[in-house]
Amino acid sequence: MKYFCLTAIQFLIIFAWGCGKSETPQSTGAAQQQKAAATVDKSTAGSISGIISFTGAVPRMPMLDLSADPACPPDPQPQDVVVVKNGKLANVFIYVKEGLEKFSFSPPGEPGVLDQKKCRYVPHVLGLIVGQRFQVLNNDNAEHNVHPMPRNNAQWNESQMPRGDPIVKTFQHPEIMMPVQCNQHPWMEMYVNVLEHPYFAVSAEDGSFQIKDLPPGEYTLAATHEKFGEQIMKITIAPKQTATANFTFAKK
Repeated sequence: MKYFCLTAIQFLIIFAWGCGKSETPQSTGAAQQQKAAATVDKSTAGSISGIISFTGAVPRMPMLDLSADPACPPDPQPQDVVVVKNGKLANVFIYVKEGLEKFSFSPPGEPGVLDQKKCRYVPHVLGLIVGQRFQVLNNDNAEHNVHPMPRNNAQWNESQMPRGDPIVKTFQHPEIMMPVQCNQHPWMEMYVNVLEHPYFAVSAEDGSFQIKDLPPGEYTLAATHEKFGEQIMKITIAPKQTATANFTFAKK
């Protein structure tokens, strides 16, 4: 009889432990569902627009000699590292760095496209959402070798024949300013940015950018350039407001 009572007590302890353990996944799942349910109401959403300026002497970028490959243009080409026109800086990646933690976003159906034209990457800076397809095209008569060099994502390196089939990949983790190079042509380099949300932009040749459909709230906005680093700014978006955020970079 004493043996039976001890076994029953052990059973109750094991049963209670098992019930308690099952609550952990349920609470985690509830948190995920709560995050997924926090969708953006576009009827009250605002936007951010601004200009990226450059002050001081503009660094001189050497011309690129592409003649090593006969399939590439024979004339020297300007680099895309620093593109300044009338005091405005292009190829700056602007994104919401903090303030969207309660929202959850699915990757869009359309891919982010990187093309190779005249042995150059187009565009020079690209933004993607985690899980979005990254499609690489080759419109050249030259063979290329596409080689992202991530810190947080899986690295890969694939050859692509002249006007060959697209390369399609995805990145599963956020990462800012991931270099992509061509092992065949060392002057070819661009940057991919992977975020968990769609609130980003790249400054145009006139320095302008716009981020649309941003829910009202307080945010940290970041502007990042491959050579001049990152700047941040606190910004508040009221319902249906178009806020202004201007950044100025200078030679380091």
